[in-house]
Amino acid sequence: MFNPIVWWFRWLARRLAGVGAIDDQRGRRIADLTWPRFLTMIARFSLRVSDIAMVGLALGSTAIVGISFAVVYWQFAFAFAIGIAGGTIGLVAQRYSAGQSAAASLVVKQSVLLGLALGLPFVVAYWLGAEELIRVFTEDSRTVRYGATYLRVSTVVLLFVTFNVVASRTLAGANNTWIPMSIRATGAAVNIGLNAIFIFGLGLGVFGAALASVIAEGLVAASFAYGLVRGEFPGLGPFPLTISLTGPYLDGRILRQLVGTSVPLIGHRLGNVFVRFPLLTLLAMVGPTVVASFEVARRVRNLLNAFGAGFSLSASSLVGQALGQSDEQLAVDFGRDTVVFSVIVYVLAGILVFALAPVIAGLFSRDPETVARTIPFVRVASVSFVGLGIFRTYEGILKGSGENRWTMYGRLLGLYLLLLPLTYLGVTTSLGHAAVFGALIAETWGAAIVTGYRVHSGKWTVASRSRRPSLAD
Repeated sequence: MFNPIVWWFRWLARRLAGVGAIDDQRGRRIADLTWPRFLTMIARFSLRVSDIAMVGLALGSTAIVGISFAVVYWQFAFAFAIGIAGGTIGLVAQRYSAGQSAAASLVVKQSVLLGLALGLPFVVAYWLGAEELIRVFTEDSRTVRYGATYLRVSTVVLLFVTFNVVASRTLAGANNTWIPMSIRATGAAVNIGLNAIFIFGLGLGVFGAALASVIAEGLVAASFAYGLVRGEFPGLGPFPLTISLTGPYLDGRILRQLVGTSVPLIGHRLGNVFVRFPLLTLLAMVGPTVVASFEVARRVRNLLNAFGAGFSLSASSLVGQALGQSDEQLAVDFGRDTVVFSVIVYVLAGILVFALAPVIAGLFSRDPETVARTIPFVRVASVSFVGLGIFRTYEGILKGSGENRWTMYGRLLGLYLLLLPLTYLGVTTSLGHAAVFGALIAETWGAAIVTGYRVHSGKWTVASRSRRPSLAD
């Protein structure tokens, strides 16, 4: 069956190869690993956008602000899961490409157990203390009610999502992004459908949006578990890697490698979350409409970042597999071609969203004032995304080698030395929105410059030698 997304990625790869920008065979492999992840994340990020859009249309900007505050806490806990998953992919890819399936399976079991152990305390804390946590940002009773409801119900999702992201990265490390794309995209479609039913059909509002996520992610987790244990899933075929439910469950050397590669990624993610506490507090000083506009822009940028997620994952997998075979030059070549391929895509996507900003802003609110304020935020988000996408590509290359510290350095620089100070100037001086817009752009481009420096230095291939299975296992 004709798939226009697959056709477009492969067509662009051929065009770039035709003018000598990338290698034809490497371009085809990059495209074939990127498009399933892109579709997965488009579905998932569309879900996050639909949450805000449906709630905003049904309940107004106050509900959007409440969800924005709740999401900060949710993402704080999720940082541990996504960091562990990011550390998993490189270790799995290197062992899978070296034919060490049992070692790869052990990496996965340790990743899941570690992620669940770290996530469970957050589930308990958020369920019991939701109202108090939202009051850190505001005393407005409606905002607190909306935010606490969303946080309390959606915290259950953490347990499912922890397993889902590890399973998804595991399959990607084993050179298969189509299966996780199929499972997670289907789950996202179910979630969007349940959102519409619960929010508009049953009038459940914010509670309905959170409940839809619990149901959908639970179904996704059940699907991954069935496939990884049984080795196949009906309609999707065999899984490239299976997980035994019997021991062993722990290997000290692998665990140290997992923690070593995951900690910088966790730090990177936590840095993303910590900065949002003072950031949202500053924006709230201007007014709820600005907070809502900022959240809409952030969701739009995340939606565009589906491209970045695709290229990041393909780079991680291909670079990791090349290094697992001790072919450093091939790893460098895959990294270079992924950078060229991805930058073209990012620029095209950014231009399209910039042009369609008025239409996009109108999807989130019926209030003309809110729409007018949101349009420039969406346009700035499209420019900021190009920097974010480039950063994600570099991040993927470094992940494949297990060299994740520079990813953390770049992200923290963008957040704490650029985004937060410039936003403060915008709120407290006459620079106003111009400084806030500049902050959103500087945040991502600054991170891209730092990680790009590390990639182009070539030192990441040397640093990866101690982590390769041929030397470390």
